[in-house]
Amino acid sequence: MRDRLLLGLYLAAIIAATLVHRPTLLAGGLLLVALLSGREAARIGRGALLAVLPFAGVLSLSMLAAGHLAGGSVPAYLLRMNLRLLLLTWMSLLLTRRVNLFRALAFSPRLSALLVLASGQIRVTRRLLAEFRLALASRSPERPGLRLLYQHAGATGRHFLRRSLRDGEELAQALRSRGFDLD
Repeated sequence: MRDRLLLGLYLAAIIAATLVHRPTLLAGGLLLVALLSGREAARIGRGALLAVLPFAGVLSLSMLAAGHLAGGSVPAYLLRMNLRLLLLTWMSLLLTRRVNLFRALAFSPRLSALLVLASGQIRVTRRLLAEFRLALASRSPERPGLRLLYQHAGATGRHFLRRSLRDGEELAQALRSRGFDLD
């Protein structure tokens, strides 16, 4: 019951964070989530920042450049967007540490089945990614150059894309055969 309640609170907080547009309220929400994180605040905050930084950095720089070229002012929007993105990411990371999703979704057999499939796919993907990293390390007697790293990343991405398409078709077929209506 506790996990279900926390999941409900998380969903309500996500909706509230997307409806709020004042940077002070978003910063207050971020402070509240940091306080709720307790001793793990530094670790979760660092993880949220690392997760958000590539996306927010590229988007912010491109919007600043576009706004500068157009003569517009975008800093207020960027502040609001980046605060909201960090808040949502921090809440999601905190949720994964505090809530057992399997217990929270136990009320719905369909959601539980979907969660089992998703978590299985996540585990397989993590294992394969670790194996790709080990394969690169074992085939590189010295530290690989940037070109080789890009080639390896491209080959890895291509493999995962092809695999996800194939596995998606197989999972959809398996779900249909078990009575789940996906249309």
